[in-house]
Amino acid sequence: MKTTLIYSCLSACLILSSCGNSKSPDQQESIQEFPVLSLTPQKAALFEEYPTTLQGEQTVEIRSKVDGYIEQVYVSEGTIVHKGQPLFKIDANSFQQEMNNKNAAVLAAVANLETAAIQTERTKVLVEKKIVNSFELTSAKNAEQVKKAELNQAKADLSAARSKLAYTNIVSPINGVVGSLPYKIGSLVSSTSETALTTIANTKQIYAYFSLSQQQLSSFLNQYRGQQISEKFKNMPAVSLIMQDGEMYKTKGKIETLSGVLNASTGAANFKAVFPNPEARLWSGASATIRIPTQLNAAILVPKSTTFELQGKYFVFKMDDQNIVHNTAIDIMDAVTDKDYVVTKGLIAGDKIVTGGLGNLKDGMKIKPNFPTSK
Repeated sequence: MKTTLIYSCLSACLILSSCGNSKSPDQQESIQEFPVLSLTPQKAALFEEYPTTLQGEQTVEIRSKVDGYIEQVYVSEGTIVHKGQPLFKIDANSFQQEMNNKNAAVLAAVANLETAAIQTERTKVLVEKKIVNSFELTSAKNAEQVKKAELNQAKADLSAARSKLAYTNIVSPINGVVGSLPYKIGSLVSSTSETALTTIANTKQIYAYFSLSQQQLSSFLNQYRGQQISEKFKNMPAVSLIMQDGEMYKTKGKIETLSGVLNASTGAANFKAVFPNPEARLWSGASATIRIPTQLNAAILVPKSTTFELQGKYFVFKMDDQNIVHNTAIDIMDAVTDKDYVVTKGLIAGDKIVTGGLGNLKDGMKIKPNFPTSK
């Protein structure tokens, strides 16, 4: 009886022990499944974007060279004009009167010179006949020279008056598009006015200016073959322009120049890209974004959707060999693709990251990985 009791107790202990070591179905299902990606080096066509300011091939400020009231405005904003086409007419009455006065002064000077020349000839005859001494002849010649000088001065004054009169007709110095027109008919303008009458921009070609810091400059130039800067420009790819409304400009451009001197205040290097603008869709003075493509042969790419940002840094959930995920900080290139970031630090080939359900993850959490099946 005693022996039977002992065996019964042992059997009960074994059953309890077995029950204690088994896990319930709820406990087994607590490890959630998440999609996981194993990283491998890939070829990547990337692009870098920089803010840019657009300027026309030529942009000329139109200013009045004389003081006066605007009598006529021959163009309106946005008008396409040609070199020599009239733009403004300044009231010319006072300048016409001044030219008339200067013309009269020239006629008077001509008459005075003729009189002096006659006097010289008469004095010369009298000297030859020894009626007067040679001093009289010298005086007559000097008087004639003075009248010649007075005539030259009168002609110069007349030329200046004609120029002022001509300046009342303001014409376009180049082919281009008319800018804003701050002055209307009746406005008083002068050669010292701070605001220009308008600007004329030749926008057949548009220059897009953008800047790179000293740190960015070397890595940017080292991507391209060539010893000289001119050789590197030849090997740079065509670049795209994203207009302010987000639309991609249909014609690609080319980077052509790099300033030889860094900006003293910012330490930046200034580049110029050139875009054809036959349909005048790009405007001088506008802002845009320039997109520069680049190619990498062994890049570590992570989908943008797998990252999250904290205090200006990017993170992913990296899974270790025990299927435990960890918040991992990464550094990324400025260059990106439409869907991916290029990782420069924090991840290497062979690392595994979680690609979905990030909102349900916590640092140190164990997961069940679900790797995508290859097709």
